[in-house]
This record gives sequence, C-alpha cells and structure tokens, in this order.
Amino acid sequence: MAAISDGALSVARPVTMSSDRVLMPLLGVLWVVVNVALLSLGIYIHWPFACSFVVGLVNGTVLSVIAVAVASERFQASAAGLLGGLSLSALRSDGSMISKVMQSLHSLADGLLNAMGIEVNEQLHRAIEQEALYIVWTTLLVVLASLVAEWVRSEWVHG
Repeated sequence: MAAISDGALSVARPVTMSSDRVLMPLLGVLWVVVNVALLSLGIYIHWPFACSFVVGLVNGTVLSVIAVAVASERFQASAAGLLGGLSLSALRSDGSMISKVMQSLHSLADGLLNAMGIEVNEQLHRAIEQEALYIVWTTLLVVLASLVAEWVRSEWVHG
C-alpha cells in the first residue's frame, strides 16, 4: 500500500528555471551594453579618456570581485605578479606589450574589413584603439590594486 501511495504522490512538477540562470546572462549583456555605450559616448562627446576610465573602473571592479571571491591565494599572488609585470612593461623605451597588442589587433581589424570591401574610417579606428588601451590599463590597475589590497588584508588577519 505504501508503494502505491508513494507513486500516486510523486506527481511530476513543472520545471522552473532558477532566477540565477536568467539573471547572470542578462547581467553579462548589460555589462557589454554599458561598455559599448560608454565607448560610443566618449567618441561622440570627444571625451574618450574620461569614458574609457569609467569603463575600465567598471571592468576592473567586476574582474576584481571575481578574482577575490573565487581565486585561491596562490592564484591571486600569481595574478598580482603578472599584472605588475605587465604594468612595468610600459616603462620600456619601445612601448608597452599591451600597446603593441592593440596595434596588432587594429591592423588585423583593418585587414579583415578591407578584405570584406568595407571602407575603413582610420580616425575612428584610432580613437577606438586608444580608448581600448585606456580601458585595459585602467582595468589592470584596478585588478592589481584589489589583489594587493586583498593580500595585505589576508596578511593582516593572519598576523
């Protein structure tokens, strides 16, 4: 009798989606939209540095939260060393590694657009390249600062 009642009571329930499964992709889309909107605004109002700085702060904050919340102490220390090395590469006389990567991506984008027959507005491309460079540097510095702050906090707590 118990087996019959268990079978009768175990009625299939409708599948419900977790709110996190919907919220996380929407937050990701919002993040991308905010980045593109601020970049466009920076080019439109001729304040690329200010808007790129804000985008870099937002991106750095998001990545810092992820790095501090999820990563182990060893990974955080490794990331801080890597980011410190990248920031020191800017002091070289031949330009920074990040700047060279941006220039290479710019050349690649120009080549692809030209191959597809799309006319290239070089002034716009240079503005986007410069904004992307500002964003990357701001993001790196924010993440580096948060990792160093987390390291100092953990050292202070552990004695």
